[in-house]
Amino acid sequence: MKLLLVNPPYLPEERYGNLAAFGPTNEPLGLAYIASSLEASGVEVKICDAPALRVKAEEIGEMILREKFDAVGVTMLTPMYHRSLEVLRTARRVSPRIHTVVGGPHPTVLPEQTLREIPELDFVVVGEGEIAIVEWMDALAGKRSLESVAGIAFRKNGQIRVNPPRPPLQDLDQLPLPARHLLPMDAYRMTRSRTKAEHSYTVSVARGCPFRCAYCFRTFGRTFRPHSTARIIQEMSLLVGQYGAKEINLEADTITLNRSFILNLCRALQETDLPRKIQWTCESRVDTVDEEILQAMKRAGCWQISYGVESGSQRLLDLIEKGITLEQVERTFALTKKIGIAIRAFFMLGLPTETREESWQTIRLACKLDAEWSQFTVTVPFPGTKLYELAQGEGALRSTRWEDFKTYGGWTQGDLVYVPRGRTAEELKALQKKALKSFYLRPSVFWRILRRIRSLDQFRESARGFFTLLKTRA
Repeated sequence: MKLLLVNPPYLPEERYGNLAAFGPTNEPLGLAYIASSLEASGVEVKICDAPALRVKAEEIGEMILREKFDAVGVTMLTPMYHRSLEVLRTARRVSPRIHTVVGGPHPTVLPEQTLREIPELDFVVVGEGEIAIVEWMDALAGKRSLESVAGIAFRKNGQIRVNPPRPPLQDLDQLPLPARHLLPMDAYRMTRSRTKAEHSYTVSVARGCPFRCAYCFRTFGRTFRPHSTARIIQEMSLLVGQYGAKEINLEADTITLNRSFILNLCRALQETDLPRKIQWTCESRVDTVDEEILQAMKRAGCWQISYGVESGSQRLLDLIEKGITLEQVERTFALTKKIGIAIRAFFMLGLPTETREESWQTIRLACKLDAEWSQFTVTVPFPGTKLYELAQGEGALRSTRWEDFKTYGGWTQGDLVYVPRGRTAEELKALQKKALKSFYLRPSVFWRILRRIRSLDQFRESARGFFTLLKTRA
């Protein structure tokens, strides 16, 4: 059987609005992991990364018709729901007998609702998909029953059936390396805030997060499950040797969660020549690092860490169960800078019960902390999170259109799905713009960005960003 995996045509213009030129186009590693598992089981599989290739749903339909695929699998995140739907409808129109399946955070949270809403959809993969989709393909081929496949939902005799969940895979090294040979690797670029190099890619180093942040749905569960250091180094080396990587993002919710893991990884990296060939970035928390860890990361090639700060109000940090204090934030930022690692900081505006003054506390804290880069998103209560329950309980959800669930709503034409009581959508949209202007249109930041420029393309991109902010009305 032949399967087409699709990253739907959800373009930066739709996600980021006026900031589309500065948005990333990243490898769909989830699909690449699934594809490699399918290939290992003997399934013929292709990936269509529509955003990277700028391919529309109709062109995907032509591909299905031309290559006679038996099944199509589509990624589905909440804000791209309508684009995933577009692909499913096109697939069913051009090939009425094709089998359709979706996976990702949105259908994992809402499997039954997703099946009810989309008559063109046959199956949902819930949670991790690598093993489930291989068994699903076996079931389609008549090698096993659908009822025996853990972690899927489907229709049977007019009823929706949700099979028992699949336990998270404990040994991630059992999975083959992602099938990057099926991806247009030259088409990918990270945001300038995450990379200094043109050829930058991502390696997934761990899954799972035990923290209780109200805005997060843990698709991969609460247990921290890393790849082995040997596997991570193998994949990094492949990206350098085969794809000319100059920089790598080591992807994990909190890479420093397990102290022995991060120290062992840093030691192992230093025993290779990778730190001389590439630099790397990662994401962490301010309460999981110390001087020893940061020094080890610096020696191993880490040049930047992304920290989630979220708010300048301790009351709001406690409300969203972030589990950190503002004192920890300031202390860790100072220590990270002292070690010589750059910082990328995340902030949220419009949290539940947030006042206008608390929004400005967040903006002022961002300027005080003075990270290399700061990102300000509008709060979106995604399904499956405690934030969604808070917003529903408050009666403050303004839209049930999944395409409105985007964190850069202030820069787009759509509605905001959530506005705290006593605030307005217009105010929050303006605040998201004011936050970026307040942070980046400071002379010190201007000169810092100027000093980082290494090419004419980087100069043009920086100039375009500067003038975009300068001309923006907030």
